[in-house]
Amino acid sequence: MAATDPFTPEIAYVETSRVACDGATQTSPALGHPRVYLQIDEKGYVDCGYCDKRFILKGGIADTAPDERTDPGAGENSDGSLPSRPGV
Repeated sequence: MAATDPFTPEIAYVETSRVACDGATQTSPALGHPRVYLQIDEKGYVDCGYCDKRFILKGGIADTAPDERTDPGAGENSDGSLPSRPGV
């Protein structure tokens, strides 16, 4: 599924193991659900029971996607240049 798919749950990378979720988004902050407090456990992530938003602890076991937060230079070629994008 593409990340823009409306049925794909939102993912948030957080720095603390205790998080709050109220279901509000930037596009519709008034909509949501009752605020709940969630605890990230040994899996390295927790899912909200209301909206399925996933909270992943930065640097935790579930934070496996190579990116600039955990792997400086991620997505670069071996010479440090960015990969070319065909058609751009």
